[in-house]
Amino acid sequence: MLFTSLVYFLFLPIVAAVFFLTPVKWRWLWLLAASYFFYMYWNPAYIVLIVASTLIDYWAALQIGRQASDRRKRPYLYASLAVNLGLLFAFKYFNFFSDQMTAIARPFWPGLESFHLHFLLPVGISFYTFQTLAYTIDVYRGYLKPEPHLGKFALYVSFFPQLVAGPIERARDLLTQFHFESRFDYARVVGGLQLILWGLFKKLVIADRLGLFVDRVYGNYARFEGIPIWVATIFFLFQIFCDFSAYQDIAMGSAKIIGVKLSKNFDNRVYVITSFSRFWREWHITLTSWFRDYVYFPLSGLSKKRQWLLFALFLIFALNGIWHGANWTFVIWGALNGLFVVGENLLKKPVANAYAALGLQDARRLKLMMGFIVCFVLGNLSIIFFRAESLHHAGALIKHGFNLNFRQFGYLKRAIGAFDLYLSIALVIVMDILHVLMKGGAMDTFLSGKKPWLRWAFYLALFAGILFLGIPAQRKFIYFEF
Repeated sequence: MLFTSLVYFLFLPIVAAVFFLTPVKWRWLWLLAASYFFYMYWNPAYIVLIVASTLIDYWAALQIGRQASDRRKRPYLYASLAVNLGLLFAFKYFNFFSDQMTAIARPFWPGLESFHLHFLLPVGISFYTFQTLAYTIDVYRGYLKPEPHLGKFALYVSFFPQLVAGPIERARDLLTQFHFESRFDYARVVGGLQLILWGLFKKLVIADRLGLFVDRVYGNYARFEGIPIWVATIFFLFQIFCDFSAYQDIAMGSAKIIGVKLSKNFDNRVYVITSFSRFWREWHITLTSWFRDYVYFPLSGLSKKRQWLLFALFLIFALNGIWHGANWTFVIWGALNGLFVVGENLLKKPVANAYAALGLQDARRLKLMMGFIVCFVLGNLSIIFFRAESLHHAGALIKHGFNLNFRQFGYLKRAIGAFDLYLSIALVIVMDILHVLMKGGAMDTFLSGKKPWLRWAFYLALFAGILFLGIPAQRKFIYFEF
């Protein structure tokens, strides 16, 4: 069920209305039923996977909580890891690794063919798998007590607003909220609707419009050289930001209506990057923090040598790439970002010394500008691998991109038309101006102190934008692929 579909906007008010009319002690059951229905709307059979993850982690956490020593806890932790990562591997990575192993073995066994599992990738499996694993690991570490209520734990795993594309919630932040009574609050409902409206505008008007240009250029790269390739790449950076942050806004707004607060996943102006370290603190925050807490920290405990810590840092970015998809393009994208972050750490002192030698140690604006230029150029170069369908496709795009020819400016307008090109640029500028005015806050916070006439003028502007400028064809959210 797409957040942008009419079905969802029939589903959400029904869920909210019945939720507040239901006795408090049974509200978890209604939300769980709604969440399962929401997921089964795509493919009913795959609800079995969510139920399996829920039951194994519920059981494993209870068993861990009953043990007195780490030695006795580990078998249950390993059982949780094996089941969850096994399901993720089977559905998402088996065919990729089968192809790689076959390619390695084929010189010795000519004619060897890969064995494939013919399954559709379950929507959201990477998100809810990491969420349930975080719960079991936290119980094992003693950060949490096991949740005794199976139904509320199942709701934590499958809560519909964030089930399909996050944020990846920790049990201490989300599960605990299902133990408190949520009363109807008019102001909170209005705030939720404001977030949803802003998310719809970013998705339908900005992200999907930018996507038209990106699809045209990347899908017909042989016809384009130089400037159009780089404009499409920059457009894709803004497209994926608007697309993913729009999902998060709608998810947060939907949850807020019924009194649940979800974690922030994006800084408003994360695309104005001055360092890769800062970028990854503000982009897909819950995934980055997951790799930090459950991969980097355990690895960093093995050795305090700088070389090892930098390798561990690089590794979590390579894994971040693999998490996004079973394709070498994602591996390269993740590895490049790992190299950029490690490089920043290695060059931090030499660069500071160079500025000092030039007498520019206090030139803050110059440093920020130089950092932005370097990060924006390298970031857009790496994101080609994220968007490309294969390494060959990525290589061809980069090759065509460096065939600079100023006559190619004309192709910019021909790619989607002059009006759509200028409109796309104008929409990005308008969004950025709003983000500056929002000062890092969410849209509901920004609007809360405004006069009624100004709020309604803004609502009407967003509605008009969606109605007249929105892309009518329903395009699913990009992160549904992951």
